[in-house]
Amino acid sequence: MSRTFPIGFLVSLLLATGCSSNSPSAPTSSTASVAAPRPVTPTNLAQIAYNAQPVTLVAQNAIVTQQGGTTYTFEVATDAAFANKVQTRSGVAEGGGNQTSLTLATLGPGTTYYWHAQATAGGTTGVFGAAFQLTVGPQITISAPMPVAPANGASTSTQPTLTVANASRTGPAGVITYRFDISTSPTFAPVAVTGTDAEGTTVTSFTPTSSLVVSTTYYWRATAIDVTNLVASPASAVQSFTAVSQPSVASAIAAQEGFVLWPGVLPPGVPGQARLGSGWGVGFLTDFAGNRFLNPVPDALRVFDLLDRGMDPQSAINWMKGNGYSTVAAYYQSVQVIGFPQEYMALISGVWDMVLRAGA
Repeated sequence: MSRTFPIGFLVSLLLATGCSSNSPSAPTSSTASVAAPRPVTPTNLAQIAYNAQPVTLVAQNAIVTQQGGTTYTFEVATDAAFANKVQTRSGVAEGGGNQTSLTLATLGPGTTYYWHAQATAGGTTGVFGAAFQLTVGPQITISAPMPVAPANGASTSTQPTLTVANASRTGPAGVITYRFDISTSPTFAPVAVTGTDAEGTTVTSFTPTSSLVVSTTYYWRATAIDVTNLVASPASAVQSFTAVSQPSVASAIAAQEGFVLWPGVLPPGVPGQARLGSGWGVGFLTDFAGNRFLNPVPDALRVFDLLDRGMDPQSAINWMKGNGYSTVAAYYQSVQVIGFPQEYMALISGVWDMVLRAGA
């Protein structure tokens, strides 16, 4: 049987029961959902030279349900389980471009490391993302090469050969090359000529492919470089030389005989200050013991070259002995004669010439 209720009664009933309706409402939550950030660089299994540090870790930003205020924690360890952490950084603010980065302090050499990251947002800390492995190479040091030639202040040809003693090194260095710089300024601003050469057995040399400007003072230095491990030595001590138009007379004769007049330290001074006589023609002679020798002997050519550069005979002999050139030359000042085992040279009317060839 149906019943009829007044309109006012029905309204009062709805107001009384509205707060206890069984209809579902939209769910609400104050807890954020945080996904794990993904590592980006260094890529997994990266090999990093020790000197290429510092290393910067980059992770792709985590996906979170509450934007704003997201921070990251990065961990670096020497084991994949992260039991032996070497660096940890929390509270790293989220970066732009959907990536967050952290620059590490210097890592130890010759070691494999593992790194990962996690995000925190809206009071929720997510799990760590996948771990990437990286290996830092051994620590390698290379000392500065030592200049050999040209000596500081020497006069050279317009295409001098620059030579350094090979640099010492510690650690498992790779193949070493040498960069040579030549400049008209001791500050090397600018560099006029630069070139590289592979390391020699004990010394390394470089010769410019084009001529330098005559009567110009140049400065040079060399740096040893391990390209594989990205390691470079300090530059060598800076040396100067002056390019002259032609090699000295003695150097030209030495070249005919097939040897370098000054293979090590180059003497100072500019050639052209002494006169060479006619008895210096290249040829074989025989001494009193029946031994054949090539005339003129290297010892005599070197002494004359020093005279040609403005030294007196005794100073020339002393300079050779003091700069690594063995000599048996003896100077007899009273007669202006310089003696050698096979032959003699004497100053006659302002000209240095061979006055005796033993057994010739």
